[in-house]
Formats: sequence, structure tokens, C-alpha cells
Amino acid sequence: MLIGMNEFIFLTQSLLVAFFAIGALFFGLGGLTSLVTLCALLSNVFVRKQTTLFGLDVVTCDALAIGSDLAIHLIYEYYGKKEAQRAISLCLYLTVFFIIMTQLFLWYHPNIYDVTQAEYVAVLAPLAWIMGTSCLVALATKVLNLSLYHLFSLWWGNTRFFTKTILALTISQLFDTIAFTVIALSGSVHSVIEIIVFCYTIKCIVIFSGIPLVTFCRKFLPFKPYKTV
Repeated sequence: MLIGMNEFIFLTQSLLVAFFAIGALFFGLGGLTSLVTLCALLSNVFVRKQTTLFGLDVVTCDALAIGSDLAIHLIYEYYGKKEAQRAISLCLYLTVFFIIMTQLFLWYHPNIYDVTQAEYVAVLAPLAWIMGTSCLVALATKVLNLSLYHLFSLWWGNTRFFTKTILALTISQLFDTIAFTVIALSGSVHSVIEIIVFCYTIKCIVIFSGIPLVTFCRKFLPFKPYKTV
């Protein structure tokens, strides 16, 4: 029963991330850029949360990581490549800010009334290394993702959103999974190889479950794509 509930939560989460990505369009460029950053931050906060999905031992943040890159695709489609690049830069800038602020809060000496220090240390202390590594890996992944999406857009223009998104995400997320797992999670997870194989499998499930919803919803949106080529 627990395994079935995990899969239900996972699929629900994947669809909700896709749904909120579409909803962010109604808030304009600022909404999508905010979603890029928020998904990236949350994926790093929950990267150490492990569970079992479809019999695979995985971490639980993959839908959020995909959501961040999906929002970049939507920015590219509706606001152009330069704005997508700016969103990536802002995401990394705010991630650095988040790392610095969380570590400064941990350095405060708690008084006798503080009952949360141990919990904050347990959750946030490892984030400095994880998110620091993530900044570098995320930069490379998001640049690769955007470069691939731009290349496919040069080939197909503003058509074939589903194909362009699937190809760009599956390739860039393979790189992201390998690089991040090896660098950031070695020694803190049960098996690095299993995490790589299983996490990429889960990411592909997220991609192929959420992207059709976004592709379908785009047909009814009152927005015109940006002329990229």
C-alpha cells in the first residue's frame, strides 16, 4: 500500500509541476522566472529525501528539477533566448544568496528558548556542499538544456514543442544526473550507480508524464510565441 501511495504522490507531483508551469505563464516573464528559481531551490532542499518508486530507490526532487528546466523552455518560447539566459543567471544568483543566508542563520548561537537549532542543522548544514555543487552542475545543465532547445528551435522554429522539449530534457538531465550524483551525493546515498540509473529512469517518467499536459494546454493559451528565428 505504501508503494502504491508513493507512486500516486509522484505522478500527482509531476502533473502539478507541469500545471503550475502553465499557470506561471499568466504572470508573465516574472512568473516563469520565479518558478525556475523556486523549483531549483526546492529540488536542492529535498535532494536528500529518499524513497522507493516502482521498486527503485531514488531521491524525490526530480519533478522539481524538470519543472525548473521546463519553465526555461516556456520562457524561450514566449520571451526569447536572451530572457531564458537571464532566468538561468538569476536562478544561480539567488541560489548563492540562499546558501549564504542559510549558513549564516546556522552560525547564530541559540539561546535557551530555541528548540529548532538541531532540526535546522540536520536539514540545512549539508546544503552548503550540495547546493554549492548544484550551482556548478545546474549552470552546465541549464546551459546545455537551453543550447539544445535553441538548436532544435533553429531546425523546427516555433513548432514541435513536445519533440524539442523531450529531446533537450532527456539529454541534459542525463548529464545532470550523472554529474550531480557523483559529485554531491557520493557517500551519502546507498548506491551511486543505482541512484544514477534509477533517478534518470524516474526523470524520464516525469518528462513523459508532464510534457504532454503542457503541450496540450499550450493549444488553448491566449499567448503568441516569441519569433525566435
